[in-house]
Amino acid sequence: MRRSVLILFFLSVTAFFGAVNAESIATVVAVQGTPKVTGPNGNRDLSAKSEIFEKDKISVGSGNAQILFTDGTKLVVGPGSTLVIEKYLMRGGSTAQSFSINALRGTYRFITGNGPKSAYNIKTANATIGIRGTGFDFWVKKKTGVAVLEGQVKLCGLNSKTCVNLNAGCEVGVAEPGSAQLVRGYTKANSIVSNLPYILNQSSLNSRFRLNTGSCNKTLRLLLNDPRSGEGKDQGRQRGND
Repeated sequence: MRRSVLILFFLSVTAFFGAVNAESIATVVAVQGTPKVTGPNGNRDLSAKSEIFEKDKISVGSGNAQILFTDGTKLVVGPGSTLVIEKYLMRGGSTAQSFSINALRGTYRFITGNGPKSAYNIKTANATIGIRGTGFDFWVKKKTGVAVLEGQVKLCGLNSKTCVNLNAGCEVGVAEPGSAQLVRGYTKANSIVSNLPYILNQSSLNSRFRLNTGSCNKTLRLLLNDPRSGEGKDQGRQRGND
């Protein structure tokens, strides 16, 4: 009996110090609202200068969490979002060797750091996002959508060979299991308006997390000021859960 108690005590102490000594992989630069984290290193509220660890699950109600990783990657976890940092492995210095996240739902901004583009992997419940460039916004609902502001992204339906390459200049794609497609016109405009708040307004973001959204804004002005914009607004309401 005593031996069993000692073993349990040893395992508890080992687990405790293992969690305490875990190396942080990122720092919160700014927050709005009260984002929270659950994970091996404990449950906690996030604030500026909070540390982030591998396997952390980040949840945001209203507001956002703006996170800077040690390889220079910048991530905004937006309102109504939940994300798990599944793997973060450094090659040495400030270069990421493997960086994998699972975006469960919500809206995000992702700006790559110093690692090779092949090091970054984003998966959702219905799609995968292969990163070939620098900065993009994306959302996860019944479908996954991406708007590329800088660089290039390869968006694929989950467990599917159906993919679409999206380029800088505000190309937008939507994917679900079995399909992925480039979207244009009213569908593109309404996808942005319904799902990507930081393309519409970046005032809540620290300057390091802002991107040039001019190409998207120009598209939105052209489309939403069109005489047919009433049709576009109706479609936007219908697609709000995409």
